[in-house]
Amino acid sequence: MNPQDFHRIVFESVDIGIYMTAHDGQLLTVNNALAHMMGFKSAEHMLAEVAQNAAHLYADPLQRGRLLQQVSRTGHLTNEVSEMVRPDGSRLWISESASMHAAGTDMAVLIGTVIDITALVQSQQALRTAEERYRSMFENALDGTYITSLTGRMIGANLALAKINGYDTPEELIHAVNDIAVEWYVDPQRRAEFAAIVERDGSVRNFESEIYRHKTRERIWISENARLVRDAQGKPQHYEGTVEDITERKGFERQLMLARREAETSNRAKTEFLASMSHELRTPLNAIMGFSELITLMTRDTKENGRVNEYASDIHSSAHILFRLIEEILDYSKLESGKAQIDENEVNLGDIVTQCTTMVETRARKGDIGISVDLAPDLPLIRGDYRRILQIVLNLLTNAVKFTPPGGSITVKAAQELDGATCLTVADTGIGIPAKDIERVFEPFVQVNRSAFHQQEGTGLGLAICRNLIELHQGRIDIFSRPGQGTEVRVTLPAARAIPKAPPSDRSAISSRNAPFNR
Repeated sequence: MNPQDFHRIVFESVDIGIYMTAHDGQLLTVNNALAHMMGFKSAEHMLAEVAQNAAHLYADPLQRGRLLQQVSRTGHLTNEVSEMVRPDGSRLWISESASMHAAGTDMAVLIGTVIDITALVQSQQALRTAEERYRSMFENALDGTYITSLTGRMIGANLALAKINGYDTPEELIHAVNDIAVEWYVDPQRRAEFAAIVERDGSVRNFESEIYRHKTRERIWISENARLVRDAQGKPQHYEGTVEDITERKGFERQLMLARREAETSNRAKTEFLASMSHELRTPLNAIMGFSELITLMTRDTKENGRVNEYASDIHSSAHILFRLIEEILDYSKLESGKAQIDENEVNLGDIVTQCTTMVETRARKGDIGISVDLAPDLPLIRGDYRRILQIVLNLLTNAVKFTPPGGSITVKAAQELDGATCLTVADTGIGIPAKDIERVFEPFVQVNRSAFHQQEGTGLGLAICRNLIELHQGRIDIFSRPGQGTEVRVTLPAARAIPKAPPSDRSAISSRNAPFNR
């Protein structure tokens, strides 16, 4: 192979663009690599299109003339970067090198190479953009941002950190701070704790400390998030992090703590007062109820003492109502203070429903109210506090009787749901509750139906106590009601409280209770 053929093969096969131009800038020859780079099908196509006007390939048409002038002065180009435009409008960046060569006695040509550096330029632009964005975030962040040496010297800070420390500019802060541990933290050991955590975990999160505003020495509270920066060999270099002024939040927390203490003290005083007063009130009430019962017994068979007997009965009834009100207030006080506990045993819900229905049956008959009971034959035993569950059922039945007009009816149902939960439902055909008041019925001392049934006694604690007792059993209570159409109260106890069903022979007594109580 002769040298001329070798040069031709190299010219056509390399992936670097090669060109030759006359001294006046006219393209004399290009290789295919350059043609393809510039968006042409072949070298011939490129020469045919732009041989006389290669300046149009540059994004800045004057760039071609500047490069030719430089060659005229120096005789060469070295890695000159230019933005180019292909015929289809797409752009690329090139690095161009060239030198002048004699082609005859009075003629010189420019021979050059072109490399596509678009990817490099774009990555550099992206890096600059990222650096500008990072710098903007650093300088304009609302939280203080810093870079400190391992020994506690301030290396970098933003305006927000300067303001936190009482300075007008980051430069003032950086110049003023020499040792953060001594000059910044109220407790100098706090810096050592910070460093130990970062050394162990690589970073700290929500590191709260009391510090001095560096310039004014005013005490404030901050929260830091920071990390340890290491070099390529893993050697610690510096800390970088953010600082948030949480002085106001700390003030709120302190006020909240003081308020909580005052509330707890007040609640304890209230509980102690109610316990003491309930004891003091129940003692004479027991005497009043006992003597009124005695008077009733002594006068029941004599006509001349008929009025006395009637008055004694009224005294006993009134004292009993007052006794129950005191019991409700004391019971709610224990529940509210969190002192109430449940004594868990196996509980037969069917027995409780039957017992409670019997207890309210007389009052229901007087009010011409029918009560029916529907207990599922496979109703399981439940794990709970017998006395508390009886209190729940009795409260719900008492409420249903209280707010059901004469001629109405009450239905009590109990069954196990598909998910294993035990569900008790008490439904009545009473006056109902407006939708806006349903949630309020669980508030203590609230009686939303008082206007309709103003003659009814009570403290308004019944449902509040019920909900607390049900929650003690990890259950829930739901109310569905419409004014004038009645109310349905549903108590659901979780499946975990259901005890495996007894054998069929042991359940016959329960299923026999499903007969309704007639008016």
